[in-house]
Amino acid sequence: MPLPPEYRSTVFLLEGAPAPLPSSFAIVTAWNPMDENTPAGENEEKNAELRRELELRHLPYFRATGCSPDLRHREPGWAVVACPEDALALGKKFRQRAIWRIEQDNLIIVDCANGSMEAIASFSSRLR
Repeated sequence: MPLPPEYRSTVFLLEGAPAPLPSSFAIVTAWNPMDENTPAGENEEKNAELRRELELRHLPYFRATGCSPDLRHREPGWAVVACPEDALALGKKFRQRAIWRIEQDNLIIVDCANGSMEAIASFSSRLR
């Protein structure tokens, strides 16, 4: 199943990000698994579970929220410094359709179903 077109227009809010940003990291959320409209409390529980997983794996992370361009729709998640395989495994574990990879300011969407990647834009152009 192709990814929804909204994924390609996602913008990001960062909190507590190091300066400069790591040259390579991923953005993963546990929000709205498989695009199901999930109650906020359940989304918050799953995202807290993802954060605990990052801590257990001793992976550096900071807050990253994926948003619609008008900032009305937001899905809080985590920017995590992890190898591509580990980041994809996290996306799959938390039932996400896709995760984001940032490589040298290139924003890449990674389909969790098959691992295919598509370069979208420069990451810095999508920061709000």
